[in-house]
Amino acid sequence: VYKVVQYSVRGLRQSVMSSRLLSGLLVAGKQETLPLKDVSVKATVSGYLVGLDSTLKYHNEGDNPVEVLFRFPLEESFAVVGLEVLIAGRRIKAEVSEKEEARQTYDDAIASGFSAALAEEKSGDIFSISLGNLPPKADAELHLKLAGELPIDAEGGVRFTLPSVLKPRYTPQGSSDPLASIEDGGTGQVQHATTAAVFNFNLEVTGSDGVSNVTSPTHDIRTETREGRIHVSLSKSGPLSKDLVLLVHYSDPHQPRAITEPGRAKFGTESWMSNPAVMLNFFPQFSSARAACEFIFVVDRSGSMRGGFIKSASETLVLFLKSIPPGCHFNIIGFGSRYQSLFPKSVPYDQKNLDTAVRHAEGLQADLGGTELLSPLRHIFGLPLLS
Repeated sequence: VYKVVQYSVRGLRQSVMSSRLLSGLLVAGKQETLPLKDVSVKATVSGYLVGLDSTLKYHNEGDNPVEVLFRFPLEESFAVVGLEVLIAGRRIKAEVSEKEEARQTYDDAIASGFSAALAEEKSGDIFSISLGNLPPKADAELHLKLAGELPIDAEGGVRFTLPSVLKPRYTPQGSSDPLASIEDGGTGQVQHATTAAVFNFNLEVTGSDGVSNVTSPTHDIRTETREGRIHVSLSKSGPLSKDLVLLVHYSDPHQPRAITEPGRAKFGTESWMSNPAVMLNFFPQFSSARAACEFIFVVDRSGSMRGGFIKSASETLVLFLKSIPPGCHFNIIGFGSRYQSLFPKSVPYDQKNLDTAVRHAEGLQADLGGTELLSPLRHIFGLPLLS
């Protein structure tokens, strides 16, 4: 199991005086990408878990063979549990080995002119797969199987988000990231590279008898229930034009659910993978208690949020501001290469302060440079608690 960690899906990262690290199928040793021709995703939701089966198809349009590598950023709660690569008719299945042993096997295969794949976690936030030689005019097809936990909303439902494109990872200037990135020289912007949209998507929800409905705030969807599963598809065919969000609502969210998975005998009796596994999902219910709270809204105002992204953030922030319970305090902090606070410190939630905050939210601009989140977080957690 290759662990992959958090990656923001708010938009393409771009910044003055920053670096860029592209995602997709890249030519080894160069900051060049091969065109992504098609992406399809099949998902299965079971309780608070989701399994993803993704197929990505690339093509080498050049006249020469190239050595290629694949970079794939994902949410921190996901792990890669299966990998299969098809290059020019040759099928490669992943096996887990010690890092040095795997590297030596890969190098030997490449030196002999064979296709091979090497997958490893690099800096802790990028899943990197070296795929070896891709012949001219040939295709590369990657099958990635992922498993992860879904976020839970206040009513006990789960939220599934699928990015419409692969997006570059933002790397601050001077970073010691072991994955080499290039400097923008102060004026460059992150490129779209080979970020083709998802063309085909299907999702199944198991245990349909315990599900009240499946909805989407972003797309028109079709649902059909058969054989104890809810099958979800998009009403309109074609590539996703924006991130897809699905909400699964349960009839009784506080009812515990057990999810089981049989062991795999092929790993042998000595391996823990041969044993069955069980996970208990439960959403506790507490008696409501009213208490004054402090809300600090942290808003991404980096250059990558320009256009529709900052507009969506502005609309969402206004909604949150108007939903704060009475008797609370609040503040707004925008961040980029630096951060700015609306108020010097959190203020009481009253009409005057709300009006000021709404005007500020409606005028948000993506004008703070890069995407440096650590400094504002240090500032926030260093503030004294309100008495």
